[in-house]
This record gives sequence, structure tokens and C-alpha cells, in this order.
Amino acid sequence: MSFTVEQVVETYLKLRRKKEAVENETKDRVAELKAKMTKLESWLMQKADEDGVTSFKTTAGTAFVTTTDFANVADWDAVLTFIKENDAFDMLEKRVSKTAVRAHMDETGDVPPGITYGSKIGINVRKASTED
Repeated sequence: MSFTVEQVVETYLKLRRKKEAVENETKDRVAELKAKMTKLESWLMQKADEDGVTSFKTTAGTAFVTTTDFANVADWDAVLTFIKENDAFDMLEKRVSKTAVRAHMDETGDVPPGITYGSKIGINVRKASTED
């Protein structure tokens, strides 16, 4: 069987369009699932708050409250000036080190200039260990 360049290019372009359609459909479906999961996480968080608990263990799995620290740079110039002036280069990674920022805050009570620091409280859900 012999193909022409035009046939191969045409087939390739059709496949690429199909691939893009599948990828877009998948993105939309994943976004829908994530939105539903976010609603369920919110419900679990509210229920945990109402009940005054930090976890729920069920036969289906366990939901538990987690706290995740974050340190985002709002002003790189201010952060780099602070780091240089205080010889605090341990704060640098590709991002600022939340551990080093937290240590500085624990020591001084202040958030370094140019950094927005906070904590996120969320819910994690794990399947029961006997379920696949």
C-alpha cells in the first residue's frame, strides 16, 4: 500500500484535531470533577468545624483537616534586600523557603518585607486500606 505525502499530512492533521478534542474534553471533565470534589471538601470542612473534630474515620475512608503553610513573594526587591541585609540566604529556593520564613517569624514576630505569609486549612480524604 502506498501513501502520498498529502494523505499522510491530512491523516496526521485529523489525528491531531481528534487528540486536541479528547484533551479538551478531558480537561473539561476533570474540571467538573475537581469542582464537585471541592464542594465535598467544603462540606466536610464545615461538618468538622460544626462537630469540633479534625477527622472522620469511616468504612469508606478517612477525611482529616490539614494545615499547609505558604509563603509567596509579593515584592522581590524588598525580599532580596532583606535577605542580603540579614544574610538570610537560607530563605532562597526557586521560591522563598516557608520553613525559613516561619523560623524568622517565630524569632522576630514579623513577616519579612515583601512576603505574604499564610496557612491554608483543607481536607484530605484517603481510601480505606482494604479498598483497592
